[in-house]
Amino acid sequence: MRLRKALNNNVALVLDSNGEEAVVMGRGVAFNLKPGMELDPKLVEKRFALDRTSGRKDFDALLQRISAEDVELASDMIRMGETILEYHCSDGILLTLSDHLGLMLERAKKGLYFGTPLEWDIRLIYPKEYQASMEVVRELRRRTGCDIPDQEAAFIALHFINANFSENGMQETLLCTKIIQNILTICQRCYGRELREDDFHVSRFVTHVRWFVRRQISGEKLNVDLAIARMVAEQCPKDYKCAQRIGEFLRKTYGWEVSEGESLYLTLHLNRISMN
Repeated sequence: MRLRKALNNNVALVLDSNGEEAVVMGRGVAFNLKPGMELDPKLVEKRFALDRTSGRKDFDALLQRISAEDVELASDMIRMGETILEYHCSDGILLTLSDHLGLMLERAKKGLYFGTPLEWDIRLIYPKEYQASMEVVRELRRRTGCDIPDQEAAFIALHFINANFSENGMQETLLCTKIIQNILTICQRCYGRELREDDFHVSRFVTHVRWFVRRQISGEKLNVDLAIARMVAEQCPKDYKCAQRIGEFLRKTYGWEVSEGESLYLTLHLNRISMN
């Protein structure tokens, strides 16, 4: 493991034996070393493999922009989030969250705050990630002494969501969230009422829609007992019509062909929320 760039004595960008880049952390891990020199593996306490799918230019620009302090803070927040969420985040979250936290702290010091139109949707679609991010925001306030607004939780949640659900980066995460938002809007129009985020059946439906969207993007097929599902569709024509409207929207907007099985399975879940 050779040093490529030391961010400080405790944080370094390295090249491993396979020529892959990673960020390593540990007390004194890069102390008194120059690029190209070997690191002592015993000093490495944390290691994050890097995803450079966004391109070399963007990757290098990101490394120039973040500080070692941002990386260390992000690392601690990631570990905190993983403990709450009980899953491991992909290593790519380290640099993107470091960059976000650095910019966020700059804005906080200037009193500049931004919200996101997706905040309500993130709270509804990804409640675990949102609640974990609220805990992170509270810890960031304590650690930094900055007046960080609750709205930051939605942005931080997107990093956790992306690091767990998406293999294709933040753009896919945002696309999935936007599609789910549109599907929920269609449902609200079909039933003429708001969907409450504290409703158990709405929460279950949202979970189903998340996996439904992921199956559409990945091309995965759903195995459904069509005979039983068709019986439900015949008995629940209003719910089936709503499922058809969702399928039509996805076909016109994204060119997706929703299978009969998916449409009937959507009907099953829609019936649960329409009855409450």
